Amino acid sequence: MTKSISDKLNLIEKKEKNQKFYRNNELAEERETESQKIGKKINKLRLQKGLSQHQLAQKSGISQSFLSALENGKKSPTVDSLKKICRSLGISLAEFFSGGRSQRFTDLPPEINTLVDDLRELSPGQIQHLRAFIKSLNNQ
Repeated sequence: MTKSISDKLNLIEKKEKNQKFYRNNELAEERETESQKIGKKINKLRLQKGLSQHQLAQKSGISQSFLSALENGKKSPTVDSLKKICRSLGISLAEFFSGGRSQRFTDLPPEINTLVDDLRELSPGQIQHLRAFIKSLNNQ
């Protein structure tokens, strides 16, 4: 029994859909794994600082239920929420993802590293204004 061209095309189309489905599922599993890694890291850092979920949530300005979902890998943090959590833990985003301080800033206190993270987000014009402001403070 020979298959028509239409049947063959339908078979090819079905195979492609199945391959796409499995690729999408693999990507979803990778995202879940990343969410779980981030959650475990938040949990570990929180416990190292001796904070309860309630305390960290309050310091960070996020809900305790959201923090719990993050720590359990059920939700992914936004950049903004992760920044808030990092600030409350006394580390920068760079430190969070690198597992420690960058070599360039090892001697700086956590508050300064947090400021450095904030500086990285400024536009060139904002940096010029900030430099002028700092100079005016130094001249007082």
